[in-house]
Amino acid sequence: MRRSFILFLTIMLLAVPSVVFAIEGLPGSTWGDFHFESLHPGPDDAILDGWVRQGIGWKRWKEGKISLLLDTYVTARYYMDSRGFNWYNYFGPGGGVSVDLSAPNAPAVSLGAEYIYQINYNSGTDRPYTALFSNWYHWWDIRGKGYPGSTWGDLRWEIPDKGGSRDLILEGWVRQGVVLKRWNEGNQTFVLDPYLRAKYKYDDLGLNYNNYVGPGAGIALDMERSKGPLLSLGVEYGWEKDWRSGTSVNRVEVYLRWYGWWDLKKK
Repeated sequence: MRRSFILFLTIMLLAVPSVVFAIEGLPGSTWGDFHFESLHPGPDDAILDGWVRQGIGWKRWKEGKISLLLDTYVTARYYMDSRGFNWYNYFGPGGGVSVDLSAPNAPAVSLGAEYIYQINYNSGTDRPYTALFSNWYHWWDIRGKGYPGSTWGDLRWEIPDKGGSRDLILEGWVRQGVVLKRWNEGNQTFVLDPYLRAKYKYDDLGLNYNNYVGPGAGIALDMERSKGPLLSLGVEYGWEKDWRSGTSVNRVEVYLRWYGWWDLKKK
């Protein structure tokens, strides 16, 4: 009953703005991570993870420098790995509604609800679910352009439509670097920076691969543009402690990560 109510509420929130508000914009975004990891103990693996989102911004509220945007969207989430695990190989189209908060020198925060029809293509099964979520991203530089840092986090409560158990999942990372070299080519800025980072993930089902914390270090070539996309190419070493099982893993990754955004409505 509760799952049906949450799904009904999500559909209503998607429908109401089209009647009440004028369109503010057509914002979209994409994030992706492709990396090769070598584990000890464990085998090597190549992993592609990401999502694409296209929305309609129905209403914006501003209070001083703080901005709130009511956004409905369609999305597609994907994950695949070369080892072929069922839970790591899926495609999930869906839709949702969110309120996105932004302000200068403050974290970008998004709160919302979405429905995802996840298809596990290795096993041929599906896992549709509703998720309530909050995620955030923040960037800083301690001395102007010398010590860049960032943090990202995501808190999700996933409620399966059929079978399975509800799961509360928290994951994120914090990264602090120092600039070795910065240079410009056209409208592109390149930054070579070694960094320290900490990663964490927790879920209340107690799955080993979803419950860990660990420090790490790496070096990245970050490519920045004012209108995106942002790219990061690097290599990283990390140590992870699975606090449920008490085991630990050493991990070396070579990665390419990206984030892009746009607005299809002409200003």
